Amino acid sequence: MLERDVQKRLVDFISGTVEIPDEPRNPIRIYKELVHYRFAEVIGNAMPDFSQILGDERLDDLIYGFIQSKPQTPFVWQVPSLFMKYLLDFHLVDDIAYAQDLMWFESVEVDLLMGEYEKPKAEVFNWDENFSLSKSMRMKSLNYAVNQNNFEKIDEHPLVMYYHFEQFNVFFQEITPFMFRFLSYLEDMLPREALMSICADFHISEENEVKELLQGALEEFSSLNIINKEK
Repeated sequence: MLERDVQKRLVDFISGTVEIPDEPRNPIRIYKELVHYRFAEVIGNAMPDFSQILGDERLDDLIYGFIQSKPQTPFVWQVPSLFMKYLLDFHLVDDIAYAQDLMWFESVEVDLLMGEYEKPKAEVFNWDENFSLSKSMRMKSLNYAVNQNNFEKIDEHPLVMYYHFEQFNVFFQEITPFMFRFLSYLEDMLPREALMSICADFHISEENEVKELLQGALEEFSSLNIINKEK
């Protein structure tokens, strides 16, 4: 119980909830500064473009507030995602219209790199099998083409980001809004059901034409483990 109280007291000192006694000479001050430095280093490395846009002074102030919120995670690599959530939840970067898109694009790379995956067996895409979205991918329909450093608002800019098992790296691929909607259906539908749904959405009567249109891309996505056959 005493150990837990000591840990809580230390967190309060570091987060600024409680003032550090005799702070200029207290060694806890140095530890507090090291924690701030570590957070700034991790966030800056994970989101370099967004950090540069914020500038050092504003970024430091936001990180200080973030630490005061007492983010909880056992993994330092999760800090950028928690920082993004903190900024969005408290509307601290609403003046930067493309902030959410850029933070997602930069931080999701770390999430995918640090994820624990069992490499799936390569399967050729088949409309009659149960293929769904892989755990080693993320996708989002952006309002800004931040991957092209284009910060002018557009209607839709869907991206797929995925972990490449052979190259041990994360890559992104632009996809059409049509493909984005189809992949969204794969989250809880079989491929043929997703095909029927998207044809209904766009009032398309010839399903075979849509199958031919999507076939090549889906085979590629299967080979890249963007979609996987469920066991």
